[in-house]
Amino acid sequence: MTTNKAKAIHELFKNLAIGIGEVSKIVGVSQRQLRYWEKKGYIKPIDDENAGVRRYSLATVYLIAFIKDQLDEGYTLAAAYEKSKDVRVKSKISRKFFKHSFSNITVTDYDKAYGEIDLGEIHSKDGESRQLKGIVDENGSYYRIDE
Repeated sequence: MTTNKAKAIHELFKNLAIGIGEVSKIVGVSQRQLRYWEKKGYIKPIDDENAGVRRYSLATVYLIAFIKDQLDEGYTLAAAYEKSKDVRVKSKISRKFFKHSFSNITVTDYDKAYGEIDLGEIHSKDGESRQLKGIVDENGSYYRIDE
């Protein structure tokens, strides 16, 4: 994806606004619950005094859906929110780590989404260099060291 396209998609993601009624219907969380979550500081609507209707960014809608899923699994609201923070940070770390690795992916089966990622060179204590690969195939996800 070119840089301009990536920026355009990023801007769309940042600026897409969904009203509280629609969010409530889609995610299955009442408007009253959403306002309570706002009061607790777990979610934040888009700051727009002229809109007259609470609207949420797409990122906030994802957060709402995640929290709802955690609540459905039996977590408390506070625990669900804390878990969402952990997942967000881990996702950010993963994105940073793999940001440039996508050019080093070889697809071995498009239909099954199998392939391998060249994770770079590793050096053993004896001074030998080897390639570390991340593999996704019929055996699952694992690492392999190639000579």
